Amino acid sequence: MKTHRILCAVALALSLPAAGQPAKSPEIQRLEEMLQTAPDHGGLWLAMATAQAKAGNKVEAFRWLEKAVDLGLDFDLPDESPDKAAFAELREMPGVKELLARAAASNRRVVNRGRVAFRIPEKDLIPEGIAHDPETGAFYVGSLYKRKIVRIDKAGKASDFTASGQDGIWDVLGLKVDPARRTLWACSGAGPSSGELDGTSSLFRYDLATGKYLGRYDLPGRPHLCNDIALGREGELFFTDSKGGILYRLRPQDAEYRMETLVGPGTFIYPNGIAISPGLSKLFVADFKKGLSIVNLATGQVRPLPHPERVHIAGIDGLYFHRGSLIAVQNSAGTDRVVRFRLNAALDAIESEEVLESRNPLFDIPTTGVLVGGALAVIANSQLDSVDGHGHLKSGVDLTEPVILEIPVD
Repeated sequence: MKTHRILCAVALALSLPAAGQPAKSPEIQRLEEMLQTAPDHGGLWLAMATAQAKAGNKVEAFRWLEKAVDLGLDFDLPDESPDKAAFAELREMPGVKELLARAAASNRRVVNRGRVAFRIPEKDLIPEGIAHDPETGAFYVGSLYKRKIVRIDKAGKASDFTASGQDGIWDVLGLKVDPARRTLWACSGAGPSSGELDGTSSLFRYDLATGKYLGRYDLPGRPHLCNDIALGREGELFFTDSKGGILYRLRPQDAEYRMETLVGPGTFIYPNGIAISPGLSKLFVADFKKGLSIVNLATGQVRPLPHPERVHIAGIDGLYFHRGSLIAVQNSAGTDRVVRFRLNAALDAIESEEVLESRNPLFDIPTTGVLVGGALAVIANSQLDSVDGHGHLKSGVDLTEPVILEIPVD
């Protein structure tokens, strides 16, 4: 979503002073502050390498680049980067060529197993969330820019499930189908283009069969951003609030639902993807600060998910539990990719990772997906960077039709 990309842009899409400015540029200072919050975020390491290179600090640039390589991050090498001019002098340093050769040989993974499931003939949709109805075979895709939900039937025909701004809906983010109750849930948040409503957010509810608006659940106060949803037993919902740093639970109660705070503000920094294991035994949350955490559903206690040193868990958008593993869409810590994190038998630690899709030429900020059978149907090209900080399309952008990529996970 736009807010997500603005946050990630702090680390990745840098606008830095030219070389020759003071050695510790404002961007370096800003990254240092962010690293105090998320010291293991590989995307920040790459951003710091670029910032140091632009400031002319070759030794520091090399140090941060080496950290990223040692972590196992796959990323565009300096010669491939839009900031390649900043690394011109760095290339002549002793050890740099060997470091980049090692990165290319050991970290770079090209995995293209996905196939195009369908395209949506609406280039400026700017999609973020996707859901699937197992009963009808229909997909639902939410639009950030057009503030609506599109339905794609089993034959691949797209039509508006809701019109732009219908029922007061704002930018559409995470979607979730409750097949038992024939309900579609949609996270929505008001951005800068909404003026004084900026930072307002709600969870919307629709009837799957008719598209009828069934009401909404407002997040109290502001700023908030209902981001992504996990569905539990008996229609219980868990959803992340990225701007508030909160995890909510929505419990069915008679004909309505009761919203409560499961994890309060301050524990998470920009929580995003969320996944639940069968039987509600484990709830997993991705956020900027910790990468991945386990939440105790009884107490709300949060603890980081242990993982091997060279398994990087930062920059996760979509997150899904599948057969003892977590399937994650990563789009802000190195190369965009879809990865499987294999968990131990107790489901409380990562044992290994497997890259399922990486360096796909169709990728343009993949965001979220939905498990359908033995595959993850993922939004391959959200094109989120085509939207500016005010919610408007940037001038001169060359948009393409949104692609839903089907990636085998079995």
